[in-house]
Amino acid sequence: MAKVAYELAYRDHKYLWAIGPAYDMTGGYEDQGDLARMLKTPTKSMAAKCLNDQINYWFQRGTEEGGSQLVEGLLETDPMVRAIYERHVGMLSDTDDD
Repeated sequence: MAKVAYELAYRDHKYLWAIGPAYDMTGGYEDQGDLARMLKTPTKSMAAKCLNDQINYWFQRGTEEGGSQLVEGLLETDPMVRAIYERHVGMLSDTDDD
């Protein structure tokens, strides 16, 4: 995927976390690793990488309350969630498996 600028990555992260935080951010995804990376290299570029990693995790594992089922539904119904996915993870197919 192409690099996403910090400002856009931050906006995308904020949008997704307003829906719900990613599942198990202290176990499955250890956000302390992001803190360590930011303390070592406190740049917008590093912050964008950390945000991108968290966004990818959000799409992989889903949210605390809704799980991956919520994310799957949002990919079909929320154009912003779909745009964020395509920006950070990859293109979605418009074809159905039916």
